[in-house]
Amino acid sequence: MANLYRSWLKNWWYIALTALLFYVAGRLTFPLAWSQSYAGAVWPPAGIGLGAVLLWGHAALPGIYLADLLLHYEMFHLSDAPGKQLIFFLSPLSNVLRSWLGCVLVKRYAGFPNPLVSTRSTLLFFLFAGPVATFVSTVFSVIGLFLMGIITESDILFTFVTWWSGDCSGIAIFTPLFFIAFNKSHRIWRQRLFSLGVPLTAIFMAVAMGYLYAQSKELGRLHKLIGNQTESVKEALLDEFTVHLSALTRLKEVVALNTFNETYFRFNAQTSLKQHPDLVQIEWLKAIKVNQGYRFVRQFSETKTNNYSVDFDSIPELLSTLDTAQNSVTLLGKQHYMIAVPSLETGPDSCECMKGMVVGIFDINAFLYDAMHRGDYKHIVVKLTDNVSKPKFESIFGMNDDNAILDILGLAKLETIRFGNQHWFLQITPKNNFLTENYSWSPWQLLVGGMFLTGFMSIGLLVLTGHTELVATQVDKRTLELKRSNLKLAGREQQFRKLVQTQSAIVWRADPVTFRFVFVSAEAVSILGYPVKRWLDEPDFWQKHIHADDKETVLNACAQGSISSKNHSHDLEYRMIAADGHIVWLRDIATLVVEAGVITELYGFMMDITKQKHSEEQLRLAANTFETQQGIMITDKDAKILRVNKAFTQITGFSAPLVIGENPRFLKSGRHDQAFFQDYWNQLLTNDKFEGEIWNRRKSGEIYPEWQTVTAVRNELGEISHFVSVFSDITEKKDAENKIHSMAFYDPLTNLPNRRLLLDRFDQEMAIAKRHKQYGAVLYLDLDHFKILNDSQGHLVGDELLIQVAERLSSVLREEDTPARLGGDEFVVLLHANSETLSAAADQAMVVAEKIREKINTPFILNQYQHQIGTSIGITLFPENQENPDAVLQQADTAMYRSKSSGRNTINFFQPSMQEAADLRLSLENDLRGAIAQGRFILCYHPQMDVDGNMVGAEALIRWEDKIKGRLSPADFIPVAEESNLILSIGKWVLMEACSQIKMWQDAGLVNLPYVSINVSSRQFRQQDFISQVRYAIETTGIAPSSLGIELTESVMIVDIEDTVDKMKALKALGVSIAVDDFGTGYSSLVYLKQLPLDVLKIDRGFVRDILSDSSDAVIVETIISMAKH
Repeated sequence: MANLYRSWLKNWWYIALTALLFYVAGRLTFPLAWSQSYAGAVWPPAGIGLGAVLLWGHAALPGIYLADLLLHYEMFHLSDAPGKQLIFFLSPLSNVLRSWLGCVLVKRYAGFPNPLVSTRSTLLFFLFAGPVATFVSTVFSVIGLFLMGIITESDILFTFVTWWSGDCSGIAIFTPLFFIAFNKSHRIWRQRLFSLGVPLTAIFMAVAMGYLYAQSKELGRLHKLIGNQTESVKEALLDEFTVHLSALTRLKEVVALNTFNETYFRFNAQTSLKQHPDLVQIEWLKAIKVNQGYRFVRQFSETKTNNYSVDFDSIPELLSTLDTAQNSVTLLGKQHYMIAVPSLETGPDSCECMKGMVVGIFDINAFLYDAMHRGDYKHIVVKLTDNVSKPKFESIFGMNDDNAILDILGLAKLETIRFGNQHWFLQITPKNNFLTENYSWSPWQLLVGGMFLTGFMSIGLLVLTGHTELVATQVDKRTLELKRSNLKLAGREQQFRKLVQTQSAIVWRADPVTFRFVFVSAEAVSILGYPVKRWLDEPDFWQKHIHADDKETVLNACAQGSISSKNHSHDLEYRMIAADGHIVWLRDIATLVVEAGVITELYGFMMDITKQKHSEEQLRLAANTFETQQGIMITDKDAKILRVNKAFTQITGFSAPLVIGENPRFLKSGRHDQAFFQDYWNQLLTNDKFEGEIWNRRKSGEIYPEWQTVTAVRNELGEISHFVSVFSDITEKKDAENKIHSMAFYDPLTNLPNRRLLLDRFDQEMAIAKRHKQYGAVLYLDLDHFKILNDSQGHLVGDELLIQVAERLSSVLREEDTPARLGGDEFVVLLHANSETLSAAADQAMVVAEKIREKINTPFILNQYQHQIGTSIGITLFPENQENPDAVLQQADTAMYRSKSSGRNTINFFQPSMQEAADLRLSLENDLRGAIAQGRFILCYHPQMDVDGNMVGAEALIRWEDKIKGRLSPADFIPVAEESNLILSIGKWVLMEACSQIKMWQDAGLVNLPYVSINVSSRQFRQQDFISQVRYAIETTGIAPSSLGIELTESVMIVDIEDTVDKMKALKALGVSIAVDDFGTGYSSLVYLKQLPLDVLKIDRGFVRDILSDSSDAVIVETIISMAKH
């Protein structure tokens, strides 16, 4: 009894679970179904139903019926006709038939139950469960849909194909998923969770989401199309109503005439009846004043034909209940509606009184037809109601409203429409053919194609995973067979191991193809130190531990032996790396077992021959060592030479017969004192070794360095029996070290210490000065006008000058002082800190500085010409306020710049105010960068007049508009701009700004200004693209080139005269005028002027200022003017 109860409970559980899964899957699939018949490209319940029947038997069939019946109820309307109700309840049996038939077929022809691992069983399963079993059920399902009126005859084929393919796809996709979830009969279904279940579910969801997205886009388009149809119908109805109202209004105007009578009324009424097919009757009702309003009496009435015999006698009473002050629209039954238009007249008290009502009665069907016959409204159902849920009347065009689609897609459109004082509702619903003609099948094609491919992917993955399972089964079977064979061999192998483990050599056996060891004796641990497990477990263990120098040879020999298989025994000697890192020599004798030309076994043994190899190596080294390139000298314990090699003779010059039996002291150079040799013998006798640098003497008398290693050799008693000296000539190495040292610490041009060596010595001097409380000084020198000389005469002349300056510096300094060159024309002199007070150090520094200045002021002979230069010197003392060498050098540099600004060729001591000036200059440079970025510059234009007072041009002068300092002249910032290279950016701005201003003046009509000149710095003029800058400014602004002038300083001419001439000619070719400013202050030769294409020569004001009082100035000016004219 208990078993029967458990069986009954189990069956009910299967029924409930099947029904739940079937219903949920079907309900979730509704959005993927076709709107008319709910036939879908995929029907998951088909796969779930089949899986449930296959696993749980016939107990699952009632669950399938109940779930499918519920789905039918939700999908289709239950008809009131008994025949259709019977079909409704019988239709779910087709799904029951599909699952039952599929179960029977796959059990009979596909061998189910089986895990679907073979390709044949898998394909048969889906053939009979899919296309075969679902064909019959699909036929019954489509017939049921047709009999229930859900689909038409034209839809049968489409519905059949869709329903059939959807069932097949559902079985192909969801039956495997159902088995993964509920089939516990075989391990493969659990393994297929990730290899089949996850990707299959992901692909299904991706296809479904893609279809839903595409479907939403398509529905949006259809909604818009229905909306347009609705608006068009609404406008047609309103236009027709307006026409009706106008006709009645005209009749009202006729009634208002004094000559109105029955004849007038009937004539106008008959005219309107003929013009409007939907107008069936027109009446004139006279208004009679009563206490609460008006009472209406029909006075005249005109009907279209005698066919309209509808009784409208209640109209007067109806009018009495309406608002007679305005036009009103009222329904009359289900086929007619009335429009009442009031007619007013002026009463005795000058008031607007009701005269009567003009009433028109219209046929609704004719009204709708007349309004819509002009438009193309196909495949839609029109409903016009005064209540949304209870339509009062309606009109249909094209086909009966029974053919309207079930509005599952929500395409019906409802709009409010106003007729006079009435608000009615207009509803437009598409018919079946609307979707046929307007629906884009792309989303449906996407769904069908996607599900088709997903189904095939499911079958393919089942085949693939099944094949994998078959392979795994075969492997397990073979493994079991091998295990049994190995057990038989285990006993024999154990005996063999006991035998070989007693051997002193490494006995091994290996795979003849991969050379992987399958057996290694325990002696391998004693010889090489690696555990036997590593030999066996690591595939390339032997290959990895062969010495790198022997690996290629050994492996090639093994490969050749395997290929030829003629020589069945191979004897190899090679090295291997032991576990502790030392090298072990092995003799490996390998034997190959060949059967039918194929190597079937490979075994052998390895013997340790390390000691033998070492003995051979020592013999070889003993024979060759003496002929090394290093010198070798062997003496006895009393230091008498016993033997020397050829390299000894080559290095020292002494031959073997001359030195044999002598003491090596004849090689002494005399550069080492007694203390050196005491240390030498102390190391040799204590440590049995000396190694170091020794200076010896060759036979030629030349002293040379050598690196010597002397080793004491002791006998068995521990007594020294011999000394072996090995040495090499390191002359070239020492020369290279000295050269590197010189390059690192000395200036290659002047051979003076460079900055690195200077700072090193400065650190030492600073330490000495602080320790002894003494003071020294630093002199910072910069040669005046060196750049002009270097650029005009060439770098060779400039370099020669620097060499001579270095020689003169060294000649006036003490040995303990340090002259250094920092670079360019800058020199530093470090005076030794030996003064007791700061004042004494200052006096000493001043004396040295005066000597240096006097020495440098002496003319130099360079390239057979005499040149004279000066030097600006800055002095600072140490240790004072600063103890950092770099800071002290900076102070001296600041003092040197003070000397330059004081007129050059002067000497200045550093003062704190100088540092403040340097800080101000740095601040000015930063402000200048900000001014460039913010555009804080302006140009002021200074007129240029001739002797008659006429303006012949203008000069653009830059000014800096600073927010704090106000307007600054070029003298305040141009020097800093030159030094910081900011002059290039400023120069470009001046060029573009001046050209822009010239263009503005030219556009404004200012034509009496011949040109505007700008000042160009030497740095800007020397730029390679300077001509391109000028050309760009002229072309960009569009000015005439002759309206621009370029002013250069005289110093530009004497630097690279060829480049100067080329650029000036290029400027002239552009049409730009050229002027030389402050002529007479530089070092230029008048010969240069003949080569330069100048337009203007501006004489320096120093000559012009005293021209009336100084005859020399007058003569110079007159000469320059005359030269310029000619």
